[in-house]
Amino acid sequence: MKSEILTVGDLLPEDDLMHGVGAEGNHNESMFFNFFDTRQRFGGFVRIGNRINEQHAEMTLCLFLPGGEIAMQWAKPKIDSNAAFDAAGMKFWVVEPARRLGVSYHGAAVRIRNPDEMANPGVAMRGNPQCEVHLELQVSANGPMIGDRNGRPGSVIFLDGVGHYQQPISSAGEISVGSDRWRISGNGVRDHSWGPRNWQSIYRDRSLWLSFGDDLTVIACKTWLSRDCNPDEMGCVIEHGRVKRLRSIAMRTHFRPDTFYHDAVDLEVVDSDDRKLAFEGKVLTYVPLRHRKAGLETVFLGQAMTEFTFEDRRTIGLSEYFDAESATGLLVELSRRRASENE
Repeated sequence: MKSEILTVGDLLPEDDLMHGVGAEGNHNESMFFNFFDTRQRFGGFVRIGNRINEQHAEMTLCLFLPGGEIAMQWAKPKIDSNAAFDAAGMKFWVVEPARRLGVSYHGAAVRIRNPDEMANPGVAMRGNPQCEVHLELQVSANGPMIGDRNGRPGSVIFLDGVGHYQQPISSAGEISVGSDRWRISGNGVRDHSWGPRNWQSIYRDRSLWLSFGDDLTVIACKTWLSRDCNPDEMGCVIEHGRVKRLRSIAMRTHFRPDTFYHDAVDLEVVDSDDRKLAFEGKVLTYVPLRHRKAGLETVFLGQAMTEFTFEDRRTIGLSEYFDAESATGLLVELSRRRASENE
């Protein structure tokens, strides 16, 4: 990492390690990494969430392969400890807090030629071929950990009432999917949170992570907790380890006809120096995911490998769109009118 500043906010480097478990039944400690090799035009994301009071973990693997295919796997293995991120063949570990980490996955996944099939995940996972996946990444910081230990609104990066931070990263290593193998060298952002987590507590969310390397990363997130509320906004520009809060975030999103699946997003931000930066995003591969819980509204999570253009530069990042089921009808109507969502 170019900067010697390891944290922004009230964080400590030791917050990279595991935390004590709260009394809430839905206590969750999770870590998430996204990583993209712009030259080879592929990448992915991985996540482990420990729900120790519910005695299980959540593991997700999603690899965006060259040519538009994906490799997908998830699991909810039983756990009896929050001592580590180690679930269903996936492991995360800290080599040096705030500076270096490791990521691995060794196990089965399903190779899906048409990612739209994930709208019905049971059919998609049963109806496509399984293969062995091996993933080994060495992760290095491209800037400080940015967040708040208590989830206080108004922090540069926050998750209300939950310990949370994000950090720009570079990742290098190897990925194999069946007989195909790649060396990967790319950029992305990681996320670590601990505290109560309920996926159904959010009405709508738009999160964009785009990194050109240690000289420029942008994190921009807007979250609506209900249909009628104003969004919480958080984000920053990180350049050579220096963090500048975003004063405003504007997103204009286009959706594929007759769907709520986004296929393009333009981002315009203004940082704390009143500098305006504009990015054009084109979705390369979209994966429709969902969260269901008995008695509660289904929420849909669209994860998209997205190519962003800034001036004469290009990079691949992740655009994540989160919508409660009751929010999707308006988006479908916008798509039919070829109109954009402007937020």
